[in-house]
Amino acid sequence: MARTFSEDLKWRIIYLHHDGYSRIKIGILLHISKRTVDNILQIYVQWRTVVNPWQKPPGRHKILIQNEMKILRELVKDKVDWYLDELVGELEQQTGKLVSIPTLWRSLVYCGISRKKLHQAVYEQNELLRSTFIAKVGRDYKPEQLIFMDEAFKDERTLSRRYGYSLKNTFAIKKNAFSLQNIIAVPQMNSYPGEQSVLVLDNA
Repeated sequence: MARTFSEDLKWRIIYLHHDGYSRIKIGILLHISKRTVDNILQIYVQWRTVVNPWQKPPGRHKILIQNEMKILRELVKDKVDWYLDELVGELEQQTGKLVSIPTLWRSLVYCGISRKKLHQAVYEQNELLRSTFIAKVGRDYKPEQLIFMDEAFKDERTLSRRYGYSLKNTFAIKKNAFSLQNIIAVPQMNSYPGEQSVLVLDNA
């Protein structure tokens, strides 16, 4: 691997050269090769600086452009528990660009996204709808008409998806979907509007 030199060291080469030191002497004083001294002096003569302004920054060329990186971040935010191959397929659908799983992983790291244990969370209640429902029940029904049942829903999360992706220093949170499960025992009901004729399912 080639050695890298700070700009401060490169400018010292220029100053010593202007002070009359030979290129060999500069190399000895700064513990660098004469070839390095020659290269830096050549850059200075051509550009009046010690860094080539047209030199590309080191590192792997990024396949995904900035807009595609933004799409990837939004995709991970929405599909927090997807596997990498699923993200690859969806990213191709949205951008038309097919990338490998290693490339996708490097892109996630570049975006500051890491893999972590998935935290489960239920969907937040809509307090406005909840208040409207309570007001409607109080207005339209009498207490003796109502029968209440609890635990009317079950968690449908996929147990195999225990890990997800999110920005560093944040939790990977998956909001669970709920659906009705079979009610094993339904209490004796009467015809509406008689007593015990309205069934209210908690969490519905």
